[in-house]
Amino acid sequence: MDESHLPITTEAALVDQFAAIIESAHHHGVDVEGAWTCRDTETPMDYELLVSAVTPA
Repeated sequence: MDESHLPITTEAALVDQFAAIIESAHHHGVDVEGAWTCRDTETPMDYELLVSAVTPA
């Protein structure tokens, strides 16, 4: 299993992975704002992932 598919077992690990993916995509010129449907291949469940730019407080 490569590093991009390591098990994520905590909410903190999930947030860390989201941040790393968004940062990498942004640095490579990918428009990271938008919404995508993601399917859980092990259950009959879909999730919507929404990314919006916000100004830090």
